[in-house]
Amino acid sequence: MNRPLLIVLTPVRNEAWILKAFLKAASLWADYIIVADQMSTDGSREIYKQFDKVIVVDNTNPEMHQAHARKLLFDEASKIQGDKILFALDADEFLSGNFDKTKEWQDILNSQPGDCFCLLWHNILPDKKHYIIPISDPYYWVYHVKNDINGEFPDNYIHEWRFPWPDAKNYHESYDCKELSFLHFGVTNEKRQYNKECFYQVSTLLKEPQKSAVSLHRMYNRNNEKHQVLELQENDFVYYKESGLDLIREIDFSDFGSYYVDVVLERFESKGISFFSKLDIWDSEFVKEKNLRDPRSFVMKLLHRYLRCTQKHSDTYVVRIIDKVLKRII
Repeated sequence: MNRPLLIVLTPVRNEAWILKAFLKAASLWADYIIVADQMSTDGSREIYKQFDKVIVVDNTNPEMHQAHARKLLFDEASKIQGDKILFALDADEFLSGNFDKTKEWQDILNSQPGDCFCLLWHNILPDKKHYIIPISDPYYWVYHVKNDINGEFPDNYIHEWRFPWPDAKNYHESYDCKELSFLHFGVTNEKRQYNKECFYQVSTLLKEPQKSAVSLHRMYNRNNEKHQVLELQENDFVYYKESGLDLIREIDFSDFGSYYVDVVLERFESKGISFFSKLDIWDSEFVKEKNLRDPRSFVMKLLHRYLRCTQKHSDTYVVRIIDKVLKRII
C-alpha cells in the first residue's frame, strides 16, 4: 500500500532570508510544497523557481489576513488527488532533524484519515545553541485529511488557526508528540523579531481600534514569561546534515525585517503617529533611528511600565483584577 502524499502548506510574504533553506529542507521529505505568496518583493518569487515540488498560489490581498492565506492554501491542496497528510508550516519552521528516527513519524505516515498530530514548537534562541518551548499554545497541527478538506477559519488577520476547524465528529484521533517537534527560527534575530512584533501590534490596532492598551500589551508580550531554556542536540539537525544541508549556514540571520519597518512607517504617515500611542513599541533606539517622536502621554508611559513589571504575574487573580479596572479608566 502506498503511503499518503505529504503536502506542506506555507504562506509567504518577503521571506527570502530563510526561504531557500526552508524549501531545501521540506523538499527532502514532502511530495508537494504549496506556497501562498503575498506579493513578495525581496526575491522570494525567484527562489520558488529553483524547486520542482513547489506550487505557487498568488495571494493578491494587499493587507495581512492570515486566515485568507490559509484558505488559499487549502483550496489548492484540495485539487491534488489522493490520500493526503497536510503540514501547516510557516517559512521559518522546520521538522526537527530526528523526525525520521522517531516512532511518531511512523505514526503520522501510518495514520488514518481524520487523525491529527500536535508537535512541540521549539523556539531557537539567538545563540542558535538553545531553545525554549512556549508556555502558551505550544502545539501546531499535522492533519491526515478525511474526505474533503472542510471546516471554518475564524476571520483572523493575525494569529490564525493552522487548520480549518470542523465538527469534532470529523476528527478520528488527536495525538500529542513528545519527540517530534518543529524548529522555529523566527526569534533568532532579535531586531527582526522586534520589527515584526511592531508590525503585528500596529496591524492589530488598525483592525481593532477599540482594544485597550492593557489588552494589546498582554497579547504581544507573552515572551516576557519565564521559560525553561533547553540545549539543542545534534539529533535536532542530523537528518539535514546527512542530506548535505547545513541549516544554520543556509539562513541569512542578518536580515532585520526591513519590510515590517517600511509598513509600520507607512501606517504612521497615513494614520498619524498619535493614533498608535496605546502601543508599547517606542523603543528609544527605534525612535531615534527612524527620527520619530514618542506619542505617549506620561500616564500611558506609566501604564506600560506597570504592564511590563507585572507581565510574569499577569495570570494571577490580583493582576487580572487590576487590569480589568485599568481597561475601564485608561
